[in-house]
Amino acid sequence: MKRQSGFTLIELVVVIVILGILAATAAPKFMNLQADARVSALNGLKASLKSGVSMVYSKAILAGLETKATGELCMDKAAGVSSTDCDKVTIAYGRPDASENGIVKIIQDEMCASTETDCDKDWTYKVDGTEVLIYSPKAPDSENCNLSYKAATASTPPSLTTNDEGC
Repeated sequence: MKRQSGFTLIELVVVIVILGILAATAAPKFMNLQADARVSALNGLKASLKSGVSMVYSKAILAGLETKATGELCMDKAAGVSSTDCDKVTIAYGRPDASENGIVKIIQDEMCASTETDCDKDWTYKVDGTEVLIYSPKAPDSENCNLSYKAATASTPPSLTTNDEGC
C-alpha cells in the first residue's frame, strides 16, 4: 500500500480560509498607522507646550508677573545679557498669551502661520482672539485634528485641548 504524504485539498482550503479570516480582522488595525502617528505627534506637541508653559510660568513667578493681566518676559536671558537683547514672550497672568508673541514664540520656528503659502513645517497655527489653533495641514481633516491653546484669565489657567477625530 502506498503511503500518503502532503496536504489534501480540503486541508489546504481550510488553512487558506483561516488565514483569510485572520487577515480580514487584523488588517484594519495595521492600516491605521498614519492616523496613530498623527495622534501621537499631536500628543507630543501638547506635552511640549505644557512644559513650555510651565517654564514661562516659573520665570514669571521669579519676575513677580504671575498676577499681572499682561506683560513681557525675557525667556533667553543669561548672565550679562541686557533686557533689550533677549527674546521676549508676551504673557497673561504669568503664562504665554494666545498670540504669535506668546505661545507660538515658545515653539520657536516649528510652525507656519495659516496665511503662509509656502510652508515646509509639520504644524500650522491660526490665532483667533484668545485662542491659538495648531493643526497639521497633512491630516485628512485638519479642522478636526488640532490642538487648541486658550490663554489664562485671572481665575483660570490656560487650557490645552486636543481634537484627534480627523487625524
